[in-house]
Amino acid sequence: MNRNVALVLLLFVAAGAALAAVRGIGAPSGDFSFTNETYIIEGRFLLVNRNNVSVHDYVYVALPQNTTFQKSYVLYIKPAPIRYMTDEDGNRYAVTVIDAKPGEKAWIHVKYRVEVSGYVLYADEDRARWPSFDMVKRYTVSTGYWDVYNETLIRLAYQVGYADNPVTTARKLAEWVVGRVAYYVNMGRYGSDHAVVYRYGRYQIVGDCVEVADVYVTLARILGLPARTAYGFLLTSHSQKMWLNMSTLGKEGEGLLSHWGGHMWPQVYVPPWGWIDVDMLDGMQPNFGIFSERHVLFGVEETKYYGTSLTSSCVPSYMTLQYVEYNFRGVAP
Repeated sequence: MNRNVALVLLLFVAAGAALAAVRGIGAPSGDFSFTNETYIIEGRFLLVNRNNVSVHDYVYVALPQNTTFQKSYVLYIKPAPIRYMTDEDGNRYAVTVIDAKPGEKAWIHVKYRVEVSGYVLYADEDRARWPSFDMVKRYTVSTGYWDVYNETLIRLAYQVGYADNPVTTARKLAEWVVGRVAYYVNMGRYGSDHAVVYRYGRYQIVGDCVEVADVYVTLARILGLPARTAYGFLLTSHSQKMWLNMSTLGKEGEGLLSHWGGHMWPQVYVPPWGWIDVDMLDGMQPNFGIFSERHVLFGVEETKYYGTSLTSSCVPSYMTLQYVEYNFRGVAP
């Protein structure tokens, strides 16, 4: 798998039918209350062949996640996929082919139906357990963006998040992180080592949703709490158009937020409930186990990542992605 392919941490949904639940948060129970929404999502991606030769290009297309709390259906992908593949974190994605002459442009069109169950988890701390050794071993390792050996982050993690109960730890970390956000749109990715800075007499987390998620995951992993990031979209309403023009991306700054809702947030693993979402930027609240139906999940990141979640909707091998557009339309669940 080449580097462009690895950019797409995505998952597979069989055409016209939902998959069985994979990598879900946990089975619904009396511990949860739900808010349901169904979306019809239509997307299109403009590719340009800027090479001086014709190309037979394999293009990797993002598909919405299929989990316990999200059911996804592919209504169509044009051109039709030639196959579906899995990345190193277990996410699945579609592969289609574009033939293009030098300077030629091509569109890919997609349409999905996604049924989302937002939830509130009523986490009884007396029932919470620390995960098994195998879970801890797998999901607390250090990566390029989650440096669990950083001495400053180790000290901060124990100061602000240490507790005997994993629910207490997850909540304390969320409360600290959300109170330290110095938000701005970052076109790259700092990683937790560089996102946490000391200024004006206090520690701050500098960057956007990616940096916030990276810092939370790192602090959780330091304390032995399995953590990973999830990515997709956070809508401001149930019907919304989102778009990106790659040629103007670097100049827009926070203006990007007016027409794009690509998003990343952390998840922690706490038995008996499993993976719990912690999206602190949805309303700037700690939000441990409070997850709105305005999220559409496109994948999870557990081990390593090669870029930003901003532009991973469609990744060509040789052509250039010029434009991305999604239309989300809420319908009756």
